[in-house]
Amino acid sequence: MEKEVLFKQIILVTDGESNGEGDPIEIANMISEQGITISTIGIIGENSSQKSKYEVEQIAKIGRGVCELTELSKLQQTMQMVTQKSIYQTIQTAVNKELKSIINTEVNDLNPNSREKIMDLMDNLSDTINLKCIILLDTSKSMTNKINIAKKSILSLLNILNSREGKSEIAVIAFPHIERENYKLICDFTEDISLLKESLSIITTSGMTPTAEALEGALQILDGKLESCLVL
Repeated sequence: MEKEVLFKQIILVTDGESNGEGDPIEIANMISEQGITISTIGIIGENSSQKSKYEVEQIAKIGRGVCELTELSKLQQTMQMVTQKSIYQTIQTAVNKELKSIINTEVNDLNPNSREKIMDLMDNLSDTINLKCIILLDTSKSMTNKINIAKKSILSLLNILNSREGKSEIAVIAFPHIERENYKLICDFTEDISLLKESLSIITTSGMTPTAEALEGALQILDGKLESCLVL
């Protein structure tokens, strides 16, 4: 049976550093070794610490993804940009690897005509490749005044992704969860805006920020769904 070509990504959305058990940077390294891209969005404000900024930057760096620090008012645009940019970045890495093995060069070293053709191919792939994206949404107490905008941003992201030619599915993990769990799969992978909206409506905020545990949970969920896929 022919395998589908798939880009898989975790997007961590948080406003502070982890204060749960485990080291999220170590977990990010383990996830990256499985071929899963991790991008991060740090919601910053006047009281944001350098430690929280460093953590999201390092998670994305190790996860071969994109990191953006953004104000709450720009979260919606940032989430869309991070998703698209990380897809394109991963495709470029894959293309460069193939070019290197075939002709010992990379895209930027090609002559202008050849480079333009390759760039067009990459643009087409970024629109047609299938996508599975898990949003790890920080629902700790500090997110109380930000959670509604975060929910709207996730809905907007799926709406934008549904305009792509390729299949786009989003899942959402909330961490922590109201029932004293470190994380909870709130919505399994879906293309359905209505289902996603209904699932997000149950999210409330409380507790601390168990980022490492949530990342481990995302890996387990992705591992269980990718056996028949050819992953970039």
